[in-house]
Amino acid sequence: MRLRLAAGVPAALLAGIAHSASFAWSGAWWLQVAAMAVLVALLLHPRAGNAASTGVVRTAASRVETSTVRRAAALGFAFGLGWFVAGVSWLYVSMHRYGGMPAPLAALAVLLFGAYLALFPAAVTAATRRAADAAMRRGGALTPLALAGVGLLFAGTWGLAEIARGYLFTGFPWLAIGYAHVDGPLATLSPLVGVYGVCTLAALSAFGVGAAAAWPPRAAVAATAIVVALAPLAAAWTATGIEWSRPTGRTISIRLLQGNVPQELKFDPARSLAAMQAYVAEAIRADADLTVLPETAWTVPWPATPVPLRDALLAHLRAAGGVVAIGMPLVELHAPRAATPARLTNSVAVIDRNGEIVSRYDKRHLVPFGEFVPRGFGWFVAMMNIPLGEFARGSREQPPLLVDGQRVAFDICYEDLFGEELAAQVRGGATILANVSNIAWFGDSHALPQHLQISRMRAIELARPVLRATNTGVTAAIDASGRVIGALPTYTSGALAVSLRGTEGLTPYARWGNALPVASSLVLALAGALLALAARRSSRSNPLE
Repeated sequence: MRLRLAAGVPAALLAGIAHSASFAWSGAWWLQVAAMAVLVALLLHPRAGNAASTGVVRTAASRVETSTVRRAAALGFAFGLGWFVAGVSWLYVSMHRYGGMPAPLAALAVLLFGAYLALFPAAVTAATRRAADAAMRRGGALTPLALAGVGLLFAGTWGLAEIARGYLFTGFPWLAIGYAHVDGPLATLSPLVGVYGVCTLAALSAFGVGAAAAWPPRAAVAATAIVVALAPLAAAWTATGIEWSRPTGRTISIRLLQGNVPQELKFDPARSLAAMQAYVAEAIRADADLTVLPETAWTVPWPATPVPLRDALLAHLRAAGGVVAIGMPLVELHAPRAATPARLTNSVAVIDRNGEIVSRYDKRHLVPFGEFVPRGFGWFVAMMNIPLGEFARGSREQPPLLVDGQRVAFDICYEDLFGEELAAQVRGGATILANVSNIAWFGDSHALPQHLQISRMRAIELARPVLRATNTGVTAAIDASGRVIGALPTYTSGALAVSLRGTEGLTPYARWGNALPVASSLVLALAGALLALAARRSSRSNPLE
């Protein structure tokens, strides 16, 4: 395949848009590899580094003209822009439809956010092209050794960029490429290296495919590219069939409620009361050891619950047993200073038969602009109309809920994007993970299946069953291998009844969190740089080659 350089940036943009489609809704892991391979082919095309066509001057020190590096950065930026703007376009819905931001400003905000996220792949492609130019022989050819080195560098730096994106400015790891592989062969490595490790391995496979497409058909180079592409799949094959956890305790009965409360009416007092009435009616319809309601199913703290609803719910619990976990705001447990008014936390309150909050979970990882206002951005939030926009943070360590021997650890909304935080809950003894969410903020968009895909990755990484109770979807139960064992249709109201048994045993990822993916990405990047340097020295020692 030969790609015209003049069409490079538009082609990278289109490849990025196709790349966004590899995540849920489609879940086509091979499309993720193919789309990234197009980026690699554009990046490594021989004409891109040819001295005759680009004006690159080869000095004794093999210095590279900055124009090729800048072009590489432009390719990575265009790819990232298509990937992220298409992939998180649902942010427009929250800002415009529900936040009241004017449509042009909301569209511009999504574009600027996508541009920020695109800086990460741009940095990777710039570094990769620089290494490739430095390692090239005369005539713009890479040796098999140099190709392998550049591939390792690309994969390692891509993994590090994904990790950095997941931490900087509180982190936004949504659409990390490993999530596209939940149903692919690389998922078997998730318990070892987590989603970020899968990102690195997927990038390595894509590099091999793209390199084979970019270069003229030379046997040694083609063979190296094929080995690079297949090495991650071979590693995944060796991990197939490993059981990382084992069932523990007794099976408990669980009901997950989905209210389908329209977001534009959720904080209207009359509609909020109607939603509480509907949730109580559904909760008392059947018995369960644990009934879970979505995030902010109650828009008021538990003591403000209308007495008739409280009495009806408690009468059911006294007769049937069990507890009810309700997403609601609660007054923070410990105010920072005596003179500071107590704030609310975005919480899950677990109510027993006596009406007591026997356990609570307060959200720790808050959403910028939705749950707290970053310093200097008050003007931005002022353009939107989002209630409860400033929460207090929960403490780092919060004990799981004990339900008949099972230990259920809660997280709220997009907290389950941060696998390292859920890994700490598993190390703390959690046998079941439960996520409560309300992403009605994003309408009936691809955010819903994307979030389910993320929860499935957490189940695989940590070898724990995962429960999801959401307002509009996707409410689901996921087993410890990441398989959805039950789900409700989106944008409907109802209850999902499941019987579930927790698991015990720590995967390597649960034990060490992101330490292993960080270390492995660093090792690959360093090894790649050393191989590229060795190839460069070999080329310099054979100037007539």
